[in-house]
Amino acid sequence: MMYYDDIANNAQNPYKGKLYNKPTAAGTPGVDVYAGCPKDYTGQDVTAANFLSVLTGDSAAVKGKKVLKSGPNDNVFVFYSDHGAVGIVAFPVGPYLYVKDLTAALRKMYTNKMYNKLVFYLEACESGSMFENVLPQNMNIYATTASNAQESSWGCYCPPEDSVNGKSLGSCLGDLYSVNWMEDADKQTPLGMKETLQQQYVVIKQLTTMSNVMQYGDLSWTGNTTIGQFEGEKAIEAPGMARPAPLAAPPTGTVDSRDIKMHTLYYQYLRMDKSDMNAKLDAAAALQTELNHRVAADNIFMSLAKTSVASENWGAVFSMKALPVVESNCVEAVYQAVENHCGGFSEYSLQYARVVNNLCAYHAHSADATAAMISTLRGLC
Repeated sequence: MMYYDDIANNAQNPYKGKLYNKPTAAGTPGVDVYAGCPKDYTGQDVTAANFLSVLTGDSAAVKGKKVLKSGPNDNVFVFYSDHGAVGIVAFPVGPYLYVKDLTAALRKMYTNKMYNKLVFYLEACESGSMFENVLPQNMNIYATTASNAQESSWGCYCPPEDSVNGKSLGSCLGDLYSVNWMEDADKQTPLGMKETLQQQYVVIKQLTTMSNVMQYGDLSWTGNTTIGQFEGEKAIEAPGMARPAPLAAPPTGTVDSRDIKMHTLYYQYLRMDKSDMNAKLDAAAALQTELNHRVAADNIFMSLAKTSVASENWGAVFSMKALPVVESNCVEAVYQAVENHCGGFSEYSLQYARVVNNLCAYHAHSADATAAMISTLRGLC
């Protein structure tokens, strides 16, 4: 279990020490999904490097902390959720997880016979880019993603659909793809998780209406392999939790992941006690700061595109969907320049990672073009 662990005891959480991932009506207690969660890696330990060490069983790299010790007869299930962009997945601390590093780790697991079958569920914007045209079909690995390589994933149960037992939490309670696979698992009979991986994929794809759920890798065994072999053999019902009807309507309160911060700050402002003018002004200032950041990010990456390509081509590079993910020093160097000179990507500006990807591809990863982009960013920021 890896999570930053900054939510349950956050000052803004109306239910201290508890976490909820689904709204309930007033008078109906929610199910606390924080209770009993192990804390194998939290806070500053939640890094891409540690994640890869866990997957590959490298206990020395994490100084003896828990890592995967699986063998050739074990099934492995991996679920990860965070922000993402073309060819990268974000972590709370440290550098991004790059597609080439994830692919190398999975190859190492395969070579070292660390699993019988491996299933990977990934929630992130443009998460399909971590597997598309990259994940081999002959390593007994099956992956599904919240979106394809070109689009955002979506939050759900966002304001105003964020109330648990009559209290608004002021945040999105889940992500659409993740909520759909978890709630689908909750629907299985107490006697067993008999639905196949392919059947669950079809359900998730049907209910995830705002992005294209994708699947990659070896699909040959997904139609006859049950989710219970990866997600747990038995469905467990929390006390008082009503079992939803099969194929329930998609979760409500959906918001593009890139817009969640703006959305929640807007509702925070709207919900402020009008008699508390200081708090209301603080909420307005936070909302304005986010708006200013978004405008600045738009201008920075539009200017980068304009400066880096011929005038007749910049619009295509800036507005087009991402070109195929490139693995080059250019991309990582420019990402690092964004970190060094512009304060890093935010959950909003991560969408412009595709601009960097496209510019590197446009210039065929030229060292001179890379240096010029870095210099441009230094001036813009």
